[in-house]
Amino acid sequence: MSTRQRLLDQLFFGRDPLKDFPAGKYPTDLQGWHSQHPYLARAIHQASPGIVVEVGVWKGASVVTLAKELQRLKRDAVVIAIDTWLGSSEHYLWEKFIPDLDFEFGYPRLYHKFAANIVNEGLQDFVVPLPLDSINAFQLLKEKGIRPDVLHIDAGHDYHSVMADLKAWWPQLKDGGVLVGDDYFSKPIIGQGKWPEVRQAFDEFFAANAHTVFENTDGKCYVGKP
Repeated sequence: MSTRQRLLDQLFFGRDPLKDFPAGKYPTDLQGWHSQHPYLARAIHQASPGIVVEVGVWKGASVVTLAKELQRLKRDAVVIAIDTWLGSSEHYLWEKFIPDLDFEFGYPRLYHKFAANIVNEGLQDFVVPLPLDSINAFQLLKEKGIRPDVLHIDAGHDYHSVMADLKAWWPQLKDGGVLVGDDYFSKPIIGQGKWPEVRQAFDEFFAANAHTVFENTDGKCYVGKP
């Protein structure tokens, strides 16, 4: 049994959420941030994963990068894409994000864009979407005994959300695994969102984990778990 089918059995009672998705109704839209960062492919090569978890997916551009690397390497592996697809607080603060959320009677249809991107890229055999918030998804995977080899965290940007994600997901990451964190900027960048609370949460959390390998560049950090 393939890794994906096993996960579908565990998470969806054998049902495939991407089966027969009408991707032709939606154009591919891979808008995102840091979605082709070299840390993503590096994590796949270093950890040789069977299970990758991304927390905070948006339209799935970084999921596509991760899944394409799994596909290229012909691995029996899956990216579990975790998101509510309802957006985050900043998407409601800034009007420019309203078209991306694609509201229908006040409810976002962002998931449809994500699913179309995955299917249009021919990556549905390497992706399982999980429409839950970070903590509920963590609880589900923990109960099912599903532990990632690679973890990409790109969800909330406030201190408490990021710290909650780290406290939940870091112990769930397998020993020898890799965590990639998004929106980690070590120095102020003029004219760009610096997300200082993301950096604060990562720095404080990993200050107590002295044996981890921690580095950062171009808006992401790379953390190797002993």
